Order: sequence, then C-alpha cells, then structure tokens
Amino acid sequence: MLYSTVLFDLDGTLIESGPGIFAVTRTVLNDMGLDCPDDEHMRKMVGPPLRNSLRDVVGVPDELVEEAAMRYRAAARTIGLELIRPYRGVADMLSKLKEANVRTGVVTSKLTPVARDHLVRYGLNGYIDYVRGGIEGAHGAYKSDLLKAALSDLGADVKSVVMVGDRKFDIEAANDACIDSVGVLYGYGDIDELKAHGATYIVNDVEELAKLLLSGEAGR
Repeated sequence: MLYSTVLFDLDGTLIESGPGIFAVTRTVLNDMGLDCPDDEHMRKMVGPPLRNSLRDVVGVPDELVEEAAMRYRAAARTIGLELIRPYRGVADMLSKLKEANVRTGVVTSKLTPVARDHLVRYGLNGYIDYVRGGIEGAHGAYKSDLLKAALSDLGADVKSVVMVGDRKFDIEAANDACIDSVGVLYGYGDIDELKAHGATYIVNDVEELAKLLLSGEAGR
C-alpha cells in the first residue's frame, strides 16, 4: 500500500454531482430573474466554494451573491438529488480500501452535514471514516484550509496521506499541505489543469485509481 490514509474530494471524485448542481443553479437563477449559462459552462462550478462559483462562474452580481447562496442551499435539499450518483466502481474501491485497513476520509467545500447526507443517500457512508466539510460563510470552504484541518484532526504523518480530487483546488491544497495528490480525469477537471498544478499522479478512471491506491500501480 502506498498510503495508509486516503482523503477524497466529493463532487467529481466520489459522486457525479454536476447534473444536480446544474439543476439547482438553474432554479435559483431563474427564480431571481438572472441569466443562466448552459451546462457546459456550469461545469466550472464543481470544485470552488459555492459563493465563488455563483459570482465567478455564473455571473451573479456581488450584491446578490449572499441571497443566491441562501436560495441554493435551500433548493439543494430537494432539487436534483435524483440526478446525482456515485461513479461506477467507487463503492467497490472504498470497500476494498476498508478491507485493507486504509483510513478513508472526505474533504469537501460542501457543508459537513450536506456532505454526510450525500454519503448516506448514495450508499457510501459505511466506507468513510472521516468527513471535513466547509463552514458556512464566505471564507469557510477553501480546500487548503479544510485539508490542513483534516490532517490536524487525523494526526497523520504527511508521508502516509494522499489527496484525491478532480480539480486544481484539490491539487493545490495537497501541495500546500505537503502531501501527495491524485488527479482524476473522470470528473470536472482536465489533464492540462491537473498537470499544470502538479498532481503527483493522474488516473483516467476509477479502475486506475483503485489500482494505484490498492497496489501502487500507476504512472506519474
């Protein structure tokens, strides 16, 4: 085993949440009378903290970001949940990691209760030992801060920990925390983004990710 602790991003890494995120965003922007970009443009919403995505990706004016974030949080409790699902092979991979006594965790900018609800709803909660989510507020969901808090909570040797994610935010956080990282190409980033930000490993799919984490077989 390369690592005794594996920390996963949630959206775009364990669960394919984009369709649900897009559905909620469309509802919020339509209700507020704001223009809504197409789904391809909204793919960039997956990764950054919510307020940043609303402002920088879909163009919500600064003075309306707080209202949009509140509306989004409320709508996300009921809208788009049926559109979200774990990526194929994720449950099996997590089960095998658990059998191998690897400690697993989730580090996400989603609020912790929301992240836990998603893990339960999509059948992954039993495989995850630890969850560190964002804190409500404009500056409470930056991945670097969340990852450092997770490492402090877990008391893990940084050499034994890896962060797995699909966007530059995950890779940057890992670099900032001096741990290895795995960039996954089946989520919402791309190979240029992951390479540019220095991912230790890059894998194409869940099968390659499982092989790397369970047997150390992968290319850098």
